[in-house]
Amino acid sequence: MILSHKYIYILIFFLISCTEHCYSQSGKYETDEVNFVFKKTETFSDAALADILLLPKEKYFNRINLEEDLQRLNKFYFDNGFFDVMIDTSTTVVEEDKQVNVKFTIIENSRYTVREIKLTGLEKITDGAKSEISQNKLINPGDPYIKNAVSLEKDRIIGILQDNGYYFAQIDTVISKIDSSRRGIIIGKYSDELQKNPEFKSKVLIRMRFIGTNDIYKFGTNNIYIDKNKYNIGQNVIERELRFKTGETFSRSKMLESERNFTKLAIIQLGRVLVDSVDLNSKTVNTKVSIALNNKYELTPSISAVYQSNRLFGNAGIEYKDKDFFGGGRVFSVSLEGLYNSVNANAVVLGFSLFQPFLFNNDITATLTPQFALINFDENIEYVTSQNLLRLTYHIADFTFYSDAYSDLTFDYVTTRAKKDFVLDSTQYFKGEKSYSVNSILGLTLLHRNTNNLFNPSQGTFQTISVESAGALPRFLSIFNKSLNYSQYIKLSTINSIYQDISGGRAETILAGHLEIGDIIEYGLGENVIPVIPLYKFYMGGGNSLRGWRAQTGGILDDPSQGGNFLIEGSFELRRKPFPARSFLNPLWGVIFLDWGNVWESGGKFRADQIALSTGFGIRYDTFVGPVRIDVGFKLYDPLGGVGNKWLWNKPSDIFKNKYAIQFGLGNAF
Repeated sequence: MILSHKYIYILIFFLISCTEHCYSQSGKYETDEVNFVFKKTETFSDAALADILLLPKEKYFNRINLEEDLQRLNKFYFDNGFFDVMIDTSTTVVEEDKQVNVKFTIIENSRYTVREIKLTGLEKITDGAKSEISQNKLINPGDPYIKNAVSLEKDRIIGILQDNGYYFAQIDTVISKIDSSRRGIIIGKYSDELQKNPEFKSKVLIRMRFIGTNDIYKFGTNNIYIDKNKYNIGQNVIERELRFKTGETFSRSKMLESERNFTKLAIIQLGRVLVDSVDLNSKTVNTKVSIALNNKYELTPSISAVYQSNRLFGNAGIEYKDKDFFGGGRVFSVSLEGLYNSVNANAVVLGFSLFQPFLFNNDITATLTPQFALINFDENIEYVTSQNLLRLTYHIADFTFYSDAYSDLTFDYVTTRAKKDFVLDSTQYFKGEKSYSVNSILGLTLLHRNTNNLFNPSQGTFQTISVESAGALPRFLSIFNKSLNYSQYIKLSTINSIYQDISGGRAETILAGHLEIGDIIEYGLGENVIPVIPLYKFYMGGGNSLRGWRAQTGGILDDPSQGGNFLIEGSFELRRKPFPARSFLNPLWGVIFLDWGNVWESGGKFRADQIALSTGFGIRYDTFVGPVRIDVGFKLYDPLGGVGNKWLWNKPSDIFKNKYAIQFGLGNAF
């Protein structure tokens, strides 16, 4: 009997499907090892390449996945300039274990670099726009060719053009039948003949052709629509937050900045600035602003976890908020919070806040925050505080390194009560004894943040630099009140974090680093000048510090729970998502870390051999409020561990006695 072609194809398809199904499911062959063998050169690590593949993330081996992974590797190498890469695969079946080992053999060959970048269509743009384009380029001659960098450079140039009035600026995507060079982006290898010349060998030419660069447009009319304006929010409140005016050169960034300004106003749920129409004759772009409002009044209970002075507190509270207090977008709130860490460490806080979203201009906001608190700091001390903070926040610019700054003026009145007899800073305190002090701080902080995510960044950097001066106002007041006690000091601090995605942009494997330095320099003499009280000092140990130590238990200090004046500490973390995107376990992260640093009485007592080391591991689970984390930290090196017991392995029997700590938290450690 002769089978028709149709039945032969069906039979072949059935056999292939059956073979694949039996091999990967019924036979239950698991993927064991995925190895990479490099011939000649190795540019990317095994971990970076494994992150690209699907095979290591699936339980059972599948030849379709193998073929797709081969394509993924080829594309990855091609997109990173290895146009002549050669990749082969081989598999080894271990029958007794029902496992398959996979090997990728990679010959990278030469990596192509950029020889020349030609931009066309920009001949008629303004000198200012040309100058911006020529600065801060993302690709330069000599750089390795990276597809993503070319795309980012294209977006950068279009952004500059559209911020300089060229509303229709874009890459030319139309392929001309007459002149193929009119295509928008061309990545060209030089001919084989030219590549015989070392100047052209393994190099590419990048051409970008832009259109829509002949006419400059200006902002035209702007209409404001407030949906269901039951609180009679004035249009002037919306207009003052706009970064553009009619007649100014069109800028898409100014539209986005205006939307960002709307987020300052709690009464606004959503504010969008959109292009309404474009008048080709008058060269104007007409815009419209669409505003959706929140409820004006809000009563919100809350439960959270917060770190204060390196201790983790459970926090329960309730807050009343008026989101348009006497109009103008002001926000007034009253809150009552209870914080609990232990019987000896807890607090009750009554706070008030008045937020002014517009002060002099829409780049400056002001917040006045008086609060009253009863704070049980530890088993020795109880504080009753009246703290008053005036903060002015200034948005410098999105494109500067330090994009924001804020200045603080505080005036705190603190009553300290001894809960039992104890000694602090060589002073004897008796149970029930009270002391009174005033602390006034004038501070300035510069903020840099270009991370890609607020809660769980995978790329970018974060930095703050702070300078505080305390004691000037109390010193003046002491002229009139001779019994007034206060501290005089300069406080310098910086916090730095860096995040690098090493999984090819998929945010599945992140290398993170952190460095924090702080120094309190006390000065001044007199009967009224007292040492800095523990509320304002630095601490070591806890979930946001060296995680091998419990909160406030580390430091080269007589009493670590009272803090020190000089801090230096840092961390390295490797964060990895082990489960594929479609798995319900995908939000789970595994983390390994190394922490280092310590706290000293003063900067002059710092010693490098007293830097402590902590290592460990943890897990994170992403939630809508950020990652929930659990860490297990070990004292890798304890400078106060005693002779023969400084390193973790010196006495293995002590590891799970006094050389570890379990830390809980909300959000990453940094």
